[in-house]
Amino acid sequence: MNEPTVSDAEHFQRLQQSGVLNAEDSKWIEELLHRLKETEAQNKRLREALLKANGRKPNKSTKLRDALYE
Repeated sequence: MNEPTVSDAEHFQRLQQSGVLNAEDSKWIEELLHRLKETEAQNKRLREALLKANGRKPNKSTKLRDALYE
């Protein structure tokens, strides 16, 4: 995914300063940005956990594994 040149928070600040947003819209967008940040953090944690889980070696001993494959 392409990284935006202006962060979401900066864009939000510009909209607030320009007076385009009313107080209710500002609060709603602020909550959305907060949830987005939390979701991105959770996504990162889940990806790391998945990589860690997939990187594990089998727990079976070599002798047992060899006997099972014979």
